[in-house]
Amino acid sequence: GGQSVGTGVIISSDGEILTNAHVVNGATEIRVRLAGAPEPREARLLAADAGNDLALLRMSGDDFDAAVFGDPASVRLGDEVVAIGFALGLDGDPSVTLGIVSALDRTIGTDGAFLDGLIQTDAAISSGNSGGPLVNALGEVVGINTAVARDTTTSAATNVGFAISVGEALPVIEEL
Repeated sequence: GGQSVGTGVIISSDGEILTNAHVVNGATEIRVRLAGAPEPREARLLAADAGNDLALLRMSGDDFDAAVFGDPASVRLGDEVVAIGFALGLDGDPSVTLGIVSALDRTIGTDGAFLDGLIQTDAAISSGNSGGPLVNALGEVVGINTAVARDTTTSAATNVGFAISVGEALPVIEEL
């Protein structure tokens, strides 16, 4: 009965899209909207790995521009990165936020599972950015935006977001 909004990364010219598993969890229908396209198009779930929070979709068509993945070993503390996505599901083109790599190899718990090997960034990541790319200065995808630190009754954090490192994501993509 509900809806979920997220972002994805086209990873092959034949329409494969990588996103977070939590974005498509329980979906009975998946629609994707390409930047600049007036109408969404249907996509289908090929496979999902909830433990790594990654899902692989496919939309019809071919000759798509696929993202380029960066070398996981090249990511350094202080590197400038850009988080791209449809923050809050707002109409129009995706939003872009600039930040730095604040930490590497973080582990967080989400919904009873633990994600590790994460990149921490201060680039603003909002609801709707999940599944979108974290991009380096060369335009290469170095992470998949997945979570933000949330306030609790005893602590608060500002600009603490997490992305699944491509070093963690690439082997999962091959399995999916």
